[in-house]
Amino acid sequence: MANAFLNGTVRAPLLLPFLPVFLVLWFIQDAKLRGKSPLLISLAVAILLVPLCSLSVTHSGFPVDIVAGPSPQPVMADGRCHRVYKLHLTNFAPLPIELTRIDVLGDGTSALAIYRGPMLENVVIPVEKLSSPESPSQSGAMRAIGDGHAVMIFLDLTLDSGVRPPAELHHRFSLSVTLKTGATIERTLDGPIVTVVRDPAPVLRAPLGGSVWVAFNALGAEDHRRSLNAVDGRERIPQRFAIDWMRLGPDGRLFRGDGKANASFYGCGTEVLAVGEGRISDLKDGLADNVGSTERGARDITLDNAFGNYLTVDRGLGRFAVYTHLQPGSLRVKLGDTVKAGQVLALLGNSGNSDAPHLHFQLVNATSPVESEGIPYELETYRQLGVVPEDPSVQDNGAVLLPKEQETDSLCLVLVVSD
Repeated sequence: MANAFLNGTVRAPLLLPFLPVFLVLWFIQDAKLRGKSPLLISLAVAILLVPLCSLSVTHSGFPVDIVAGPSPQPVMADGRCHRVYKLHLTNFAPLPIELTRIDVLGDGTSALAIYRGPMLENVVIPVEKLSSPESPSQSGAMRAIGDGHAVMIFLDLTLDSGVRPPAELHHRFSLSVTLKTGATIERTLDGPIVTVVRDPAPVLRAPLGGSVWVAFNALGAEDHRRSLNAVDGRERIPQRFAIDWMRLGPDGRLFRGDGKANASFYGCGTEVLAVGEGRISDLKDGLADNVGSTERGARDITLDNAFGNYLTVDRGLGRFAVYTHLQPGSLRVKLGDTVKAGQVLALLGNSGNSDAPHLHFQLVNATSPVESEGIPYELETYRQLGVVPEDPSVQDNGAVLLPKEQETDSLCLVLVVSD
């Protein structure tokens, strides 16, 4: 039985499938002796044959464990409807396993998306790479899963307009393993069924106003979507739909001069606004700002100070708005206060795990900014002016704005202006 996966099936013991037959024959003979009607005999035979049919079903014994993360909720971004979620695959075989293809199906039999080749490699990330100091999006994705190793599969299912939205998502995995003899075994198995949240994403006011802002690391980027936080023995992604907001100056740059001082950044000290009504359910203050633009290695980051000074607003219905990296001493509210949309909450700063002054905003399902799962949202109003190149050297230079008509696959960051 330990090597049952090599055959791709796990079957009942040899004599077990014949047990219903023995019962049927015994019942017919006994019924005839007792003078029972033919109709009763036929009904009994049909009932007794049901287990025989069910025992003919086979199951895959391929040694993998595949589980799904939180159910995706549809959200509109860049004119398309996204369903963002993750799958966790663990290899329990004593040999490496190669994942060659994933089919995502909806309510029918046709695939909504097929991941293979480079497209598959981009979404499959080894778990050990997610804990590296490098950005998860730069961690070198792979399809081969080592013996005893696990991968996270980050899916962003995007459907064109006119496609019927599915109520649940089915997954079909194509896997292969090469034995020490050189023989290769290929199997296809069905993975978890993921229910799609039917409620529309909440609509929020912009957390900043009055000028032009760049939405860094939004849905078009991978950094936040793949940023896991381990808290009390459980991994979560509170930043799944977070945005890092930075202000663009009249010269089309993020900062004046060399960016070594906080005051040189156009957004530093800007008023942070409530995205809607709610109650202050958590906060932290008193952490000093970092100075200007800094490298990650220059900051001493822990779980307790990663988000710097922050505010959490309980908006009801299990939704919590979190504002982080705020200036120390700038909080205008206290725990338990009720706030209204557009109210000034604090000032934009550079505290915590922040490489430059900006506002990190996220919507989550619990009051803690780290012990929660990110949930999607949409902005009430905005106007797209252009795009930002993904090239870090261009971003570090501060001059980031490109016209919207220059948008290509290499441009993943969107510039918006609050109205």
